Amino acid sequence: MTNPLDANTILENLDAHATITRLHRDQSGDLTLGLPVPPPAADPAMFYGLPGELVRAADPSTEADPVGVLVSALSACGAVIGPAPYVQIGNTRHPLLIWPLLFGRTGSGRKGQATDTAEIFLHHAGIGYGDLCVTGLSSGEGLIERIRDPDSPDDPGGTMDKRLSVTEPEFSTVMARAKREGSTLGTMLRQAWDGRTLAVLTRNAYRASNPHIAIIGHITPKEFRMRLAEADMAGGSYNRFLPIYVERSKRLPIPEGVAPDVLASLSGRLHDAVKAARQIKRIALDEDARALWSTELYEEFTAADDEDHAWTEFTRRSAPYCLRIAALYAALDARTHITTEDLGAAAALVRYSIASAVFVLDKQMRDPKIDRIRRALDQTADTGLTRSEISALFSRNVPKQTLDELLTSLTATGQYETFTTPTGGRPSVRYRRTSPNEQRRNKTS
Repeated sequence: MTNPLDANTILENLDAHATITRLHRDQSGDLTLGLPVPPPAADPAMFYGLPGELVRAADPSTEADPVGVLVSALSACGAVIGPAPYVQIGNTRHPLLIWPLLFGRTGSGRKGQATDTAEIFLHHAGIGYGDLCVTGLSSGEGLIERIRDPDSPDDPGGTMDKRLSVTEPEFSTVMARAKREGSTLGTMLRQAWDGRTLAVLTRNAYRASNPHIAIIGHITPKEFRMRLAEADMAGGSYNRFLPIYVERSKRLPIPEGVAPDVLASLSGRLHDAVKAARQIKRIALDEDARALWSTELYEEFTAADDEDHAWTEFTRRSAPYCLRIAALYAALDARTHITTEDLGAAAALVRYSIASAVFVLDKQMRDPKIDRIRRALDQTADTGLTRSEISALFSRNVPKQTLDELLTSLTATGQYETFTTPTGGRPSVRYRRTSPNEQRRNKTS
């Protein structure tokens, strides 16, 4: 059994450099030159199985963040598969429902492109996904009405198909509606995530048994922080969502879209995978996966349950989400058992989600340009980037003085450094993340 982790240790393991408090203050309590919490970096391990193949195939044709495409695909697949496969946690039956909440800046976040890119495979798979797609969450009663039980065999308004895939491109509007006095929307969302019957006792007709509802939300970090109150977190409405920070992955003036032959091939495989997954019932951990979950991952994803940071309130369902995602990977591979590979991919995505929550709920002001540079440097590891390559991140539209100030801000913290590499002529100056050991030496010097 690994040693118990607390919220601060989780932050350090996420390469967030320190606890939220230590990030901004030194031991004497004075403000340091520390940067805000960095944007999350994706672990390639999450791009696994058929969903990972869809993401890799689509990536050259879109500016969308690959992580946003992945979680949108997982959510859509979980919805269209339906309620048959599930993972059991204790005495609770968990449907394979994933509710990603995509955080991205207006314009540059490419939130809509991420969901659109994922859904193109679902729409071409011939599995009826389009029939499940709706938007416009306004009330708990409205949600129930969409999939309510029939009053009689001849009732044209009811349905026995309880699947629904809801995309909310303006999730801030949903948050506002849920806060209205007398609104049942928050309560219905909490019930729906668990797959429990939805009902309003004052209206007999408003009842939906065994709902299977997936929700994809889009919002900017600023809008979320403005709309959010601590009571919302404590009530549990928003910790049902998987927070995912997204950014534009590249600049494509004229995106060509997924090649028709690639789209046809992968959509055909997705069709077969969904049909096979619908035949599966309970999905369990195999022996090796049970050992990995028991000795490492369970402790990691429940360690912050008793902490009271804002980000821990947002991630209290990290453990069940890890198992839901792992089970979905298994189901799409027509398996009834979760392997260590399934768990590893799911854990990588959940860690990214936790890092997203830390990043989004950090209150320190940020410069979007610094965030972009940091994310690029974090992804290049030891090789780093030249000044020219950093300028290219902004299509070389950032003035020299502004770029100097950005790079000075980065290196002044000790979290990033310059180094030189021989070129046969004048050495090349490059920028990279400082190693953890060097950062500790900088702290004590």
